[in-house]
Amino acid sequence: MLMNWPKEEVSLVTKQARALSDARIKQALKECRGGREMTMVLLSVRAGLRAKEIAGLSWKSVDFEGEALRLTTTKGGKPREVPIHPDLLKALEAVDRRGKLVFTNSHTRGGKPLTANAVNKWFADLYQRRLGWEGYSSHSGRRTFCTAMAKTIGAHGGSLQDVKALMGHSFLSTTARYIEKDEEAQRKAVRAQ
Repeated sequence: MLMNWPKEEVSLVTKQARALSDARIKQALKECRGGREMTMVLLSVRAGLRAKEIAGLSWKSVDFEGEALRLTTTKGGKPREVPIHPDLLKALEAVDRRGKLVFTNSHTRGGKPLTANAVNKWFADLYQRRLGWEGYSSHSGRRTFCTAMAKTIGAHGGSLQDVKALMGHSFLSTTARYIEKDEEAQRKAVRAQ
């Protein structure tokens, strides 16, 4: 129960990362220092990957012909497949494919794997220090992806169950917490009935 926790801890538990607008995505991509950083942002906003999934992404998980990411390093250990957005596909094709992993720690000899913590810190540095944004984290791209999919999946014959599958969630209620509401979209939808 959250009621017995100190106020500071409750805010950390209940506070959600903000989703990125299209303008902020463009700003973030413009701020990237090379293709490696751009690919990390695109894996977050165009595929909804968690920090752990970005850190553990192997080249064998990237199906260039089938244009899909076949993820095995996931939070719940359940594999899932995410189609690759065209911008992400271009970015992945431009990344050096030596080694087993898409990303390794460039600061260590031997290119050790990145950790989820390193990915979290990188996103914090990008959003907070370099861009000066408050309330954004490595999870912001995931919320952005989920919200975008929720808005568009119906137009392509899908449902929120498909968004849940793309996100790798076990419960639709979890997916619902990621989707940002849009009051203008609500007005338009009601008027369009």
